[in-house]
Parts: sequence; C-alpha cells; structure tokens
Amino acid sequence: MKRKTRLEIIGYLFFASFVLILLRLAFLQIKQAPELKRKARVKNYREISQPAPRGAIYDRENRLLAVSIPYYDLFAESKNIKETPAVVAGKIAPIIKESPAKLIANFSSGKGFWLKRRLPYEDYIAIKKLAVEGIVLEEIFVRSFPEGKIASHIIGLVNTDGKGLEGIEKQYNHLLSGRAGKIFSLKDGKQNFVTSLNKGVPAQPGQDIFLTIDIKVQRILEEEIEKVFKEYAARGASGIVLDANNGEVLALANRPNYDPNPPVTSSLDCRRNRAVTDVFEPGSVFKVVTAAAVLQAGVVKPEDKFFCENGKYFVQNHFIHDTHPYGTIPFREVIAKSSNIGTVKAAAKLGKERMYDYAASFGFGEKTGIDLPGEVSGTLRPLSRWTSYSMTSIPYGQEISATLLQCAVSLGAIVNGGNLYQPCLLKGIRDNHGRFMPGRKTVLPLRRVISQATSDTLIPILVEAASEEGTAQQAAIPGYCVGGKTGTAQKWEKGKGYSKRNYIASFSGFIKTPSRNLVICVMVDEPRGASYYGGVVAGPAFNRIGQRTVLALGIAPDQP
Repeated sequence: MKRKTRLEIIGYLFFASFVLILLRLAFLQIKQAPELKRKARVKNYREISQPAPRGAIYDRENRLLAVSIPYYDLFAESKNIKETPAVVAGKIAPIIKESPAKLIANFSSGKGFWLKRRLPYEDYIAIKKLAVEGIVLEEIFVRSFPEGKIASHIIGLVNTDGKGLEGIEKQYNHLLSGRAGKIFSLKDGKQNFVTSLNKGVPAQPGQDIFLTIDIKVQRILEEEIEKVFKEYAARGASGIVLDANNGEVLALANRPNYDPNPPVTSSLDCRRNRAVTDVFEPGSVFKVVTAAAVLQAGVVKPEDKFFCENGKYFVQNHFIHDTHPYGTIPFREVIAKSSNIGTVKAAAKLGKERMYDYAASFGFGEKTGIDLPGEVSGTLRPLSRWTSYSMTSIPYGQEISATLLQCAVSLGAIVNGGNLYQPCLLKGIRDNHGRFMPGRKTVLPLRRVISQATSDTLIPILVEAASEEGTAQQAAIPGYCVGGKTGTAQKWEKGKGYSKRNYIASFSGFIKTPSRNLVICVMVDEPRGASYYGGVVAGPAFNRIGQRTVLALGIAPDQP
C-alpha cells in the first residue's frame, strides 16, 4: 500500500473519530444534560425545599382575617453530630422542654429523627445560636385565623399541607398559594455542607386578597344569628347582609359554625355553608317575586281588590289556607298581610308562562355565581313538568326551592330599582409587587328584571309589611325606610308530604336610605318554642341586625 493511501486512511479515521466524539458530546450536553445535572445535584448538593407563605386575607377595611405564621421543625441527623449525645442533649433539652435522657438515647441510635415540630421563633433563634452540627431547622408556615369562628364559612380553612379546603381559601387557592423555592447546598469531598456556596430559587409568597365583608358587620350578624339559633333550639340558622347596589356581601354567617384554626376538629355538618349549599321552600318570601311580576306585567295594580275567601279557598281539588281570614282587600294588603289566596288569584292573571319567566329572571333555578365553593342552584322546574297544582303553589313559594343567598339577591334587585347583580366576595388582590387590582373590572348588573317604576310601586307595599298592619311588625326600625317579607314554610318530608311540626322561619328585608341600600336575610331551620312564624322568629333578629349595622356603618336616619 502506498504511503499516500495509508495517510488518507489514517486521516479518514481521525475525522470519523472526531465526528463521533462531537456527536457524543452533543448527545451528553443536549439530550442527557438535564438528567446528568440532576445526578450531579444529588451527588454534590443537598436540595432543601423553601416553603412559601400563603397570601393574607383582609376585610374591606384592611383588617386581617387570615395569615401564615412561620414556625420551625427541628430535625436531628445523629450521624453528623460531632459532640457527644450528652453535651448536645444538655444544650437543646431546656429549649424544647424535653427529657435529656430521652434525647441522649435518640442521639446514640445514630438515626435521624424529629426533635420538635412547630417551634416558635424565639426557640428557633435560641437553637440557631447554638450552631450544633447535625441539628437541622426547617421553616414551615401555619395558617392562623385571628377572628377564630367569625366568618369561618366565608374564609374557610386549609389542610396540613397549606392547601385550601373550604371557602375563600379553596376558591382562590391559586392566588393565595405561593411558589415554593429551592436551596442547593454544596457538599465537599467529605460530604460536609459548604454553607457559603448555597444557591437556588427563592420562594415566592402568595398574593393577598381583600374581601367585601366588613368584620364589624360580620360580628354583629354572627352574634344575632347565634342568639336566635340558641333561643329557638333550632337545627340550623343563616344570615346574610348584602349591598343591594352592587351585590357585595358585607356579612354571611351560619349556625352551627366552627373554628378553622389548627387542629380542626369540627364535623362536616358544622363546616357546611348553609346559606349557599342548603335549599328550602321560601314560602311567603317568594310572594315578593310574584308581586313584582304581576305589577311589572301590568295585570294587577296595588289597589285592585281580591276576595280572599275568608281564609279557605278550594281550587284544583284542594284547599288553600290563609293564617288569618280575610275578605275583600286590595293587592297591597294581600302582600302586606301575606294572603296565600290573594297571591294565587293575582298570579292567575299572569299565567304560568310569564310566572315561570319572571321567577327564572330573578335567578331562581340557577346558581347566583358567588365566588364560594359548593353553591347549589335550587329548583325551578321547567314548564313541561308543572302540574295543574303548580299555579296554586308556586306563587306563594311552594314547589320551588332556593338558597338564602338567592332570596337575598332577588330582593336586592327590587330594592335597587330593578337590576339583578351577581353577588361577590372578592374586593381586590394585591400582588407581590404591592400592586392592587380590583376583584371585578366593572360592576354591571346581570340583567334588568323590573323597571324603576315597578320598584317604586312595590317598595311601599313591602314597607307596609313591616308596619303595624303587616306580618313583620317587629322588623321595623324607627327613622329608617324598612320593608320586607316574612316566610313560614312547612318542610317537605319524603313519603309524608308537608310536615305539621317542622318549619323554616325566615325574613327577607331591606333598609333603604339615600346613601346605601342594604338587604338582610335571616333563616331559622326548625325553630322550637312558642312560635315558628317568620315574623316572630326571624323578624326580631332582622331588626337587631339592622339597627346595629346602620350604627356600625354610620348610616344616619332619614325619616322622622
């Protein structure tokens, strides 16, 4: 073989080897780079997770409702401890209030173990000053709710991993949750950590949330709902205070309630947000919707007379009863005195198609869209499933179910002049740069359900219901325009029909002033005692909540 040929072959071999080396390097540095980096970190670094605190929760006036407090878990890596077990135990035992003998035994085992969970900051500083090798402090965050049980059904709670389980904590978990960081601590040749050569990704705290609730009003509502709940030995109770002009929830409370602070020991029944998850037949409270419908449609005027059959009316093969016998009275008194018979006769002029359309327009049969988990839609059956009895039941709140929130939202539309708003709890968000963003870009109604003229006509009728002539005399507040509707609904028992002893007592009312329109709804489930009527049970609670709320919000009286 000629010398030139041999040189060419050698050159080709060198070139091929060079190309193979380049391909191998490319494979290692591009394809396998992530895996090789991971293996290098495992071998040469210790990866330490750095937890991120959840964002805080505030009320509308920047008062703290939920916050993450730093604590520290204390861990012993016995094999890395240089000093004798007795010496280390003597230093640490007094701080964590543990038996020195027990610590000596654990240190002598050579195994790793948790010394103490959730050390407070003062103990953390004391142990850190000791600088004992092999003693590791890991930061954790524990959720704290300064108000305890107050607003627990709104705020909710978190699990041991800091994830939202109920309420706002669950609804806005994606905003409140921060992003955990990582610290990579370099090991030297003897597998000791080089603290000066740490690197990683810092933790990013969650965003802060500001709610529409006013904690002063919330405390008032909690106290009064607790009072009526205990006074009537009820199965449950709920209350809502709503700003009718924009749908903002100022307060929401339920009984029974619970303390979300860890450890949480409450039952699921106590944690249930009854105001948005429990439905009931609204009874006479629904007459407000029927009244709005017939007035808006123009089929009835306030002074139109209706014969109320002296309290007993046979129609569609069954009797309708009134609590008191009435003869011929104007429609305004039909509503103020809560006549089932007069309401059914007025609704007959409307017809079932329009009755259904107005009920649906007011939001019955669909979720309100409030920013809380677990809301249900209630029941408004489609027209195809209405029976011959439906128009003698639905106008006064039977054969239909609703949540207390739906009742509040529908009344709000009447009070504010006819606009139905979506209720909300999120006032705003503050990001990690301190920038504040409103919870809603615009506050626009979902739809108009009645005209301003119909609202102006109906409000005096509802005010009359809270006067000496109406069924809610105990709801009146001197100096303020107060109106509303009582509800006393029999509970439906499966297989038995309407109960003769179990009732829902409720009152849906409003306080209308030049500066603010408030809706306050109270519901008491199965009250026990001398009375079960909405005007007697829920009306006084509305009165106390209303009087205290206008004082707390600084709303001056505008009437003699």
